[in-house]
This record gives sequence, structure tokens and C-alpha cells, in this order.
Amino acid sequence: MNRMLKTCTAVALGMLLFPLFTWAADNPYKSAKVGEWVEIVTNSETMGRTMEMKMKQTVVAKDDVSVTLRMVATMMGKQMPPQDTKIMLDKPFDPYTQGNSDAKATILSEGDETIVVDGKSYKCHWAKVKVVATKPAVIESTVKSWSSKDVPLAGMVKMESESVMTMEGTTMNTKTTMKLVGSGR
Repeated sequence: MNRMLKTCTAVALGMLLFPLFTWAADNPYKSAKVGEWVEIVTNSETMGRTMEMKMKQTVVAKDDVSVTLRMVATMMGKQMPPQDTKIMLDKPFDPYTQGNSDAKATILSEGDETIVVDGKSYKCHWAKVKVVATKPAVIESTVKSWSSKDVPLAGMVKMESESVMTMEGTTMNTKTTMKLVGSGR
């Protein structure tokens, strides 16, 4: 696997994990409405390379049973094909098993804090979590995530993580920062 593909894979895995730390047992998507959106900018450093990715998630469909999110990502100046994800509403949202992962999470600490992101203040609940998974790759991460009920969808305002991922015998260390840059209802 070439270096760029590994970097993209690490960032993509981070995208799968980004909602993990804002909600544990309840399903935040029950209150989602068609047209709501969030836009997140991610900065990652892997294998000595830095990368920025912008991701926009929009609710494109909702009924009594599910909500469909469309994610459009732009990475390295190129827009990726949109990806739709269906989240079932008739059961609790379990973010630790999303993306066919066997992730196990342990909360290390948590609290409340007001943070400022891009000049806007958010009253947030934060959690510092250790996540270990073996599928689709072996990954161990320590993540601190801030969420706010003032932000639609999963409520993510900011996330900082450090991860170690092993894929095809190669170990990669990744530092990632994600922050909200826009949202709408």
C-alpha cells in the first residue's frame, strides 16, 4: 500500500470515528430534520505529511425508521464522490459499531466547558476517550471531543485525537484536529 493511500485511509478511519464521542446511548438523529447540515475541517498529520479535509454532512431523507446523511468530502483539492449513510432511528445509536468496526471505548474523563471555535462560543460537554479496534484495521486512539446541543446532527464542535494504526504490517501515528466551521438548520 503506498504512502498516500495509507494517509487517506487513516483520515477516512478518523471520519468514521468522528461521531463516536458525542453520544453514548441515545440517538441524536431522532430530532434531525431534512436539510440540516454541519461542515467540519479536519487537519491530520501522518507519516510526516499533513493533510486538510473539509467534510459536509447533510440530512437528505428522514422517515419514522431512519435518517439518511449525505457526506461530501474535499481532500487535497479534490471532491470525493458523495456517500450516503442510513442511520436507524428505532434503536439506540451505537457509534462504536458504525462502519463495521469492533471498537471498544473507555471514557477516561469528562466535563463541561465553553469553548470558542472560529470566533463563536459554544457551551459544550467534553469527553476524553480511549478507543481500541481491530476492524477494519488495528487502531488505538485517545480522543478528546467537545459537543454542543446548539449544533445539529451529532453536535460535534471540536475533536483532537492521537492514533496508532497498524495496517498490512505498517504502523502509522496520526494526530488529528477536527473543528466545526459551519452548520445550518
